Amino acid sequence: MIKFFRKIRLRLLSEYPSDQGSRAGKFSKYLLYALGEIILVVIGILIALQINNWNENRKKLRLKASYERSLIDDLALDTLMLGKLIDENYKILGSIERQQSRFLGPETPIDTLISIARNEFDPTFNILYKYNRNTLNTLIASGNIDLFSKEVNQMLMNLISIQDRERENAQFYSQVYSNKVSRFSDDYPVSRRSNSKIFNYIWQNYDERDLASRFISLTDIKGFAHYSITKELEQIKAETTAILERLDNDK
Repeated sequence: MIKFFRKIRLRLLSEYPSDQGSRAGKFSKYLLYALGEIILVVIGILIALQINNWNENRKKLRLKASYERSLIDDLALDTLMLGKLIDENYKILGSIERQQSRFLGPETPIDTLISIARNEFDPTFNILYKYNRNTLNTLIASGNIDLFSKEVNQMLMNLISIQDRERENAQFYSQVYSNKVSRFSDDYPVSRRSNSKIFNYIWQNYDERDLASRFISLTDIKGFAHYSITKELEQIKAETTAILERLDNDK
């Protein structure tokens, strides 16, 4: 293209009317020649910048597409696992509610509570989940998160915030419950070893009031923790789904 412009400039110079013996004519041709060279240089620079910008944009688009695929994979996996966790938590909540309705009835004998605590109650408590944030962490650390729109950035930052809050709450509930169930099992084993002579001996010598009070408190804590975390997981799942939909629409 530069050669094309140069040919045009030379043709114009050759057609420029001037007195061949005149210094003014020669000077005019020189000025036109110099001006033409400057214009060609400027055009060349502008074209080079345009090509460079175009190449950079292509690189950014390819990089964004790569991050986008990885991010979608991470979020989709989280959504799948969150759905399973929510279902499991609701099953546990249902079990706790059914057990409490049995031993907290107005005419329920203490023997029902003892039987549930000894033979049916599940002391396990696992509500911790590690989110798939490898791609998101890389985007933030590299600064490439700016490849996405401001709205997507805000949604991702909000997702991190509610994930971190849920993890903190889950760890807190887990610690509180672990301490409580540990103290309870020191006096009332909940390992379901019905064939153990020592196990049976312990359960044959108990304080009914103490056992009932502590077991009710234990099930209340476990139920409240599962309920609270489940609601947070549902919020995170909804936010994650919204981001996936937005990324899909941006393609």
